[in-house]
Amino acid sequence: MISFHVAASQKGLANAMKNRAGHKFAKLAAVLLFLGVSGCGILKDDSKEVIIKVNGRSITAGDYRDSLKRLVPTDKGHEADELVELKKELVTEMVEEELLLEEAEKAGITVSEDELASEVDLIKKEYGEASFKEALEERYGSIEGWEERIKKKLLVKKAIDEVTRGAMVTDREAQEYYRKHKDEFARPEQARARMIVVSSEEQATTVRGSLTPANFAEVARVVSLSPEGKEGGDLGYFGRGDMPGEFESVVFSLKPKEISGVVKTDYGYHIFMLEDKRKGGASSYTEAKGKIMERLRGEKAASVLNDWIAVRKRASKIEIREELL
Repeated sequence: MISFHVAASQKGLANAMKNRAGHKFAKLAAVLLFLGVSGCGILKDDSKEVIIKVNGRSITAGDYRDSLKRLVPTDKGHEADELVELKKELVTEMVEEELLLEEAEKAGITVSEDELASEVDLIKKEYGEASFKEALEERYGSIEGWEERIKKKLLVKKAIDEVTRGAMVTDREAQEYYRKHKDEFARPEQARARMIVVSSEEQATTVRGSLTPANFAEVARVVSLSPEGKEGGDLGYFGRGDMPGEFESVVFSLKPKEISGVVKTDYGYHIFMLEDKRKGGASSYTEAKGKIMERLRGEKAASVLNDWIAVRKRASKIEIREELL
């Protein structure tokens, strides 16, 4: 819902939240936490000095330095002015995160062991077990340190959900938005196709010679190297521009149940079969309603969160030792 690496201000936090409305925060936060770290080591023993306090909640120099390394990889150069701005953004982000963690504590919000385990499993599925463990040990010292960050992000997400719970969108508002922005919901021409991918031209030629519309899906399950192979090679519906150009030009030139020749790309040797085509045109309100509701809900929630943060900051005691940043 929000990106904790770029939420530079109340407006930035709200915009980041709006831009990610409708996505599963937990998976996003976990991926960002994993990918956003570069050159980050274990905190040093001299990192315990408190440099930021938010209503008595402490942020140490180590916490700050660790987060800064995630935001600014040490192997990349940055202009002095840019680095100063990034540091300001990080301080703002960390203060706002503490306000939300405080809200979670006041509201009795918790993260269960099952919820935490689920998030960890989601990330492990994105990466190989060996590389995942190696990266975590290098950057956090242990998986426990990384899991603690995941837990905090989940608490913040739940606090945001609580704060913005009243940001509802009515059907009337959605219809009005559709009326004014109907062009945004034009439906492009779409195709649904199946694909088989193999590693050699010889195998592709042999497979192509055995294919019929009736057996394409089964052959895909047996020989295709792509993840869709286990689903019979089904790529689902996609519009022009959604797939690599060499895929698109072949698929959209086919007739339903027609099978292509062998197509060589950087990914391997491909064979396609067109299942269906949908003509482009204007989406009805019913078709567009889900996206509209999601967009408007995100905008309202961002506004509510923005206001909440502003009020909390004014009512909070925030101490920042800028000379140590």
